[in-house]
Amino acid sequence: MLNQLHLDRWAEVLVKHATDIQPGKIVRINAQPSAERLLEAVYRKVLTAGGLPMVNCRPEFLGEAFYELANEQQLDWASPLAKLETEIIDASINIGASNNLRALDKFDPKVTQRAARADRPNREIFFQRAAVADDPSIDSTLKPLLWTTTLFPTNAYAQDAGMSLNDYCNFVVRACQLNQEDPVAFWQELDRWQCQLAEQLMTGSELHFQTPAGTDLKVNIAGARWLSSPGRKNFPDGEVYSGPNLNAENGGADGVVFFDKRCVYQGHAVRNARIVMKNGRATDVTADEGQDFLISMLDQDDGARRIGEVAFGTNRAIDRPTGQILFDEKMGGSFHLAFGSGYPETGNCNKSALHWDLIASLGEGSKVTLNGKPFCIDGQFVTMPPEVTWL
Repeated sequence: MLNQLHLDRWAEVLVKHATDIQPGKIVRINAQPSAERLLEAVYRKVLTAGGLPMVNCRPEFLGEAFYELANEQQLDWASPLAKLETEIIDASINIGASNNLRALDKFDPKVTQRAARADRPNREIFFQRAAVADDPSIDSTLKPLLWTTTLFPTNAYAQDAGMSLNDYCNFVVRACQLNQEDPVAFWQELDRWQCQLAEQLMTGSELHFQTPAGTDLKVNIAGARWLSSPGRKNFPDGEVYSGPNLNAENGGADGVVFFDKRCVYQGHAVRNARIVMKNGRATDVTADEGQDFLISMLDQDDGARRIGEVAFGTNRAIDRPTGQILFDEKMGGSFHLAFGSGYPETGNCNKSALHWDLIASLGEGSKVTLNGKPFCIDGQFVTMPPEVTWL
């Protein structure tokens, strides 16, 4: 189970490593009530660092009540206070702790999409500021914003992962590397290794993914900026990501991709999804489970059928899908594509209300080439120095 040492180390990573809280910085802490133990540890760390904390603790029942009762005006309304918050904070720490992962399943996805569209301008400001933090060379009057998201163990997450709560807590400790004597130093070491991986990727212009499950996909990455994700925006972490070149002759991607990992979005599961890409757009879409929901998500706006992100998972402590994308997309020996909005700091400016990561294995028999040369074989990067040591 999680002890106080784990909580203190967890909070240290979020405050010191992920968001680099300095005296006088305004820090928004979003948390669900079940994460109270971690919320307290983070709050104390922010105060110790000299930050100015503001806490939003949102019970889950509010979301269910909103979609049950909201009229058209309320669905289309975006809070000006939320926008002001996004403009003035210096950092945002988000702690999820859901107790019911199916609470919103009964609502029409079109209703939840409508509310998401209303908040889109606020999200765009958030990610534009985050992009400035990632790349100070971006010409912008916006000040940088650091942010991170993590998940506190609950029975709901454990049940979705097919584990007891105790086993799930132990899984989270491993995934976050909270048994490292100095987790901050570990994630900084991972960052150095991943930056080398990103540098290699930026020497190429095309990735070709092939897997025994049926993936045969070419992704144009010419001119794309690859970034290391080492426990800053997400925690736990472990990925190197970018986005396709949407201006390429093939629209960024051509071929077929088979997502053999169960992927969940807004409480809806999709399993064994097969997507054909032509001229950078998803055309034929099938799935053994959740096909109608997947198609409805891809049809919500013009950018949803394009790829906003391509990434490799590097976290060897995450060895199985759990139903939570925060963990699953980081699995060592996997890659994922996100349909919908891209990250401007990578050079991909695709716009959409959607950003859904779908995951595929890179296990035995898989092959990824970079400009025709072996890059990742059987889930192992072939031209890289030794990886970090995962406990």
